[in-house]
Amino acid sequence: MSEDRIPMPEQPEPKKFNAPLWAGAVVVVGLIIVLLVNVFGDKDTLNVDDLNPPAVAALDGGSEVYPPNSELAFTENVKFGYLPAPTLTTLDDGTVVAADPETAAETLGLPDGLGGLTVDEFEDRTIKPPREGTEPGTPMTWQQVLDAVAGSTVVVPLIPDTATAEPALAAIAKADMAASTIVRTADAEVARAAADAGIAAMFVGDPTATAEKELADQGYTMVAVDAADAGDWTDSGLGVWATGVADKKQLDDLASQGVIGALATNPYAVLPSTVKTN
Repeated sequence: MSEDRIPMPEQPEPKKFNAPLWAGAVVVVGLIIVLLVNVFGDKDTLNVDDLNPPAVAALDGGSEVYPPNSELAFTENVKFGYLPAPTLTTLDDGTVVAADPETAAETLGLPDGLGGLTVDEFEDRTIKPPREGTEPGTPMTWQQVLDAVAGSTVVVPLIPDTATAEPALAAIAKADMAASTIVRTADAEVARAAADAGIAAMFVGDPTATAEKELADQGYTMVAVDAADAGDWTDSGLGVWATGVADKKQLDDLASQGVIGALATNPYAVLPSTVKTN
């Protein structure tokens, strides 16, 4: 075997690289990015303060259209520009889930309701759709809801009691969604806990039974009022959301009076989506 070396090809003369200039350019670009973020914020995150009236929160994900409190409902809410508004409750094992205890027997096929159900048993159920010929839904825990929508929308959960509030609010804080959440509740203790955590609270009890100042003192910054009376509340100092809105015309009229938006079981009937579908 020959021991002659194979001649190596000539190496091109290396190009000069001015490291100080490149480093300086990188620093300048980095500073510009930091300034833009500080001025305009993270545009991938939608906060309560970013909402443009009229907004529409889909109660239980739009329970007239989709399986209530289902993965499909909340996914479609985000896709079409509506705010997911689940009902939250706590299972016996301490897990917070998106489910209405009053309708769970029917929608989840549970004769005894949610009592005694573990989270594994809950996740094994399917949710009955409201319309014939449509697919059943997949139930979700509150943590799964937050994981699915974090940063892309504002969530408007109904938290009925302090037992549910503690773990539910902790999950919101962990997901860094305090500024992207509106807690609906008629419980003053829940409202105060939400306010203390930097989360907006909406009163969903009887507005005629409580003075406006009392609601504000309890930590509420918003109130849900029947559409017929919503205009009377726009000077209350509380953000007003309307219930029972009939259609877009009525919603637009309410928005012109200062109402933030509507709570609806069929969001499409109240504010048809501008998102195009195939």
